[in-house]
Amino acid sequence: MFKLSGYLLFINLIFCLCITGITYGQTLIVYSDKGSEACRFDVELATTQEEQARGLMFRKSMDDRAGMFFIFDREELRHFWMRNTLLPLDMIFIDNNFLIVDIHKGAKPLDETAITSRKPARYVLEINAGKADKCRMKKGTKTKLLKAPL
Repeated sequence: MFKLSGYLLFINLIFCLCITGITYGQTLIVYSDKGSEACRFDVELATTQEEQARGLMFRKSMDDRAGMFFIFDREELRHFWMRNTLLPLDMIFIDNNFLIVDIHKGAKPLDETAITSRKPARYVLEINAGKADKCRMKKGTKTKLLKAPL
């Protein structure tokens, strides 16, 4: 009985991961001013409207090297909020050329105040609050999304 229930739990977990469309295992690199790697994040991609609307809501913790990377179809001003988000976050707004165009540091958990990028962005990286400073991110910092091996 225990083996069967454990097996069913495993199948249910796999099924839930498959239907959500969440892609794990992507790596985002942040470069220093001198072009060397400053930080590396294992990111979960948010590509659908459902994934983007859910974002990091209800998560109680996130590894220090983890993040969520939102991918949109085009550059435009991006609007976020922290509804149902339990973790303080830094939001990094990135343009088509993978250059940082704006940073919102220390977004407060559960705050429904709009957080809007100051410049158009195609991508947004959400990471634990304080990581933008630790990685010395600033406007103009270069980033790169590595493709996961197949």
